Amino acid sequence: MKLRIASLIAGLLLAFSGASLAQNPQSTATLHRVGGMFYSQGYVGWQAYVLSGNAATGSQSIIVAAQGGSGIIVLPDQTAVPLATVFNTNTPISLNDANAETVTPSAVTIGVCPAGNLGVGGSNQCATITATFSNTHGAGALVGTGDAGIMEAVTDAGNQGGGLVYWQVDTGIVTLNTGSVTTTTTTKVPSPYISLGGSGRVTTTITTSTSWAVGVSGATTDFCTAQTTLTAGTTCNVVALTSPTSRGTGAVALTAILFTMGTGAPGAGAVKARVWGYTPVQPAQ
Repeated sequence: MKLRIASLIAGLLLAFSGASLAQNPQSTATLHRVGGMFYSQGYVGWQAYVLSGNAATGSQSIIVAAQGGSGIIVLPDQTAVPLATVFNTNTPISLNDANAETVTPSAVTIGVCPAGNLGVGGSNQCATITATFSNTHGAGALVGTGDAGIMEAVTDAGNQGGGLVYWQVDTGIVTLNTGSVTTTTTTKVPSPYISLGGSGRVTTTITTSTSWAVGVSGATTDFCTAQTTLTAGTTCNVVALTSPTSRGTGAVALTAILFTMGTGAPGAGAVKARVWGYTPVQPAQ
C-alpha cells in the first residue's frame, strides 16, 4: 500500500512539473549569467517591435519599442535589461517580417516613446535607430538579435563591471565561393577571443581545391586546421580545452567566420561549422 501511494504521489508530481514546463517554457531557457560568467545564448530570444518603420531604403531611421510597451527588454530567463543593452552601434539587429534582414545601427537614441501609439505608455522608453536598410519595414515588424546574442552579452558584461562572455555560433550549410579561395560567411564571432574549439563538416564534396579550413581573417585555421579530405561527410573536430588559442586585442568587435581553401578556388562544395570560445570584457565605466 505504501509503495502504491508513493508511486501515485511521484506520478502526480511528474505530471504537475510537466504541465508547469509546458505552460512556462521560459523556465527551461538558457541562463544569461551563471557564477559571474556571461553566456551569449542567454541573450537569444529577446523581442521588440517596430513602432514606426521606414518608407524608403538606404540610410533611414525607425522607432522600436520593447514587447508590451514596457520600455525594457526581457531576456529568455526573465531578466530585464535596459534598451541600450541590445540597441547600440556595436550590436546588429534582425528585422523579421516579409522583408527580413539584419542591420547594424549607425546611430541609436533612447528616449520617451512618441505619443499616440496604442499599448505604449507616454513615459516609456523607445529606441530611435538609424541604419542602412535594404528593405522597408512597417509597424509591427519583430526585432531581435542579429548576432546570436554575442554583442548583447558583451555590452551587458561591460555594464556589470566586466567578465568573461562565453559564446557558440553555427554557420549552417554554406555553399562555397567558386570565384575565390575564401568564402566569407554571415556568421560572426567576437574578437578578441580565446578559442575553445570548433567542428566542421563537408556537406557537398569539394572539388578542385586541395584542402579546407575554418577560421577568421588573419587566422584562417583557428577553428579547424587545413583538412585534405574533401568528400561529403568529412569532419574536423578540434577541442582546445588544454591549449586554447588566443586571438586579437583591444575593443571587442565582430569578425566573420571564413572557409579557406588550398591552392585555388573550389569548383563546387559546401561546408558547415560550429565554433565556440570566450571573450574577456573590460568594465565599461
